[in-house]
Amino acid sequence: MKRFLSVFFVLLLMIICLTSCNFTQNMSGALAGSAEATSKVEEVMKNLAEDGVSDSKSLMHPRIAEKSEAALTQICDYLDGREASSIEVKNINISTSTGTSGKVRQEQVVYQVTLDDGAVIYLNVDYLSDNEGTGFVSFQLVLGVV
Repeated sequence: MKRFLSVFFVLLLMIICLTSCNFTQNMSGALAGSAEATSKVEEVMKNLAEDGVSDSKSLMHPRIAEKSEAALTQICDYLDGREASSIEVKNINISTSTGTSGKVRQEQVVYQVTLDDGAVIYLNVDYLSDNEGTGFVSFQLVLGVV
């Protein structure tokens, strides 16, 4: 009887371990669809392609909005009117916390962006929602990532 129970518990533990791995994979796929930043990234890229630095600046977090104009101008100069034909989530990390300063949700996402001329770039973005407001605290264009 002891042997049967031992085998049963070992099998049960193996099933639980295998099931939890599958659950984690499903959750990471679900996270990509729950990113608030994705629609905002599309909007920023469209604005920058149309030379709308001030429109893009309004999508930055209030904490960094005033400091972001030079960087957004550089991205706008690089795009030079090219628009994003596709934007795909490559990596995502979403963290939510509640504390004495209120509720904070932070999304760190890497996007692969294909421009309308076929060029591929990557965006590393950090989208923050807190008591001060919502918006990007980081919006970085990365070239040459494999």
